Amino acid sequence: AGNFGIGAPVAAALMEELFAFGVRRFVSLGLAGGLQSDLRAGDLVVCDRALRDEGVSHHYLPPSKFVAANQDVTGALQSALASHKHKFITGASWTTDAPYRETRHEVEAYRQEGIITVEMEAAALFAVGQYLGAPVGAAFVIGDSLDGTRWRLDFDRNAVRRGLQILFDTTVEIFSEAR
Repeated sequence: AGNFGIGAPVAAALMEELFAFGVRRFVSLGLAGGLQSDLRAGDLVVCDRALRDEGVSHHYLPPSKFVAANQDVTGALQSALASHKHKFITGASWTTDAPYRETRHEVEAYRQEGIITVEMEAAALFAVGQYLGAPVGAAFVIGDSLDGTRWRLDFDRNAVRRGLQILFDTTVEIFSEAR
């Protein structure tokens, strides 16, 4: 939607309001931190599931470690990106609501588990979507890295801007085709 803040509670509230106004499909686009060493600023990630390390999702769904993105929306994102020959990876993200409490132990454990990114909204949005019966997908542009012993802000603004434009254009395309 726009510049409404960050984090799971505000994203979930906005989604509930948009749903009340008739929106029935959602894609969340944004920045994420890379947990894997091969990710660089500007790389594209399609999120297929999110680790629930925030509070919102637990108010919408029974307990589980992960919450899945909608397969149809995820597949549409993957197909559209691939059709334009955009390089991307698909995988799990760690959703947290405490960005300055991402401990080295957690980062390493989730990295070893194969989780690709860390961000602040996906698990909540996937949970709200499942609760409301609204398909939700998510895609991210890598903006920084937590793959080593310290945080790396290798924020290449041009690469990130290009990545966000690609994701935006892709989302417009898949929603236009679905009419």
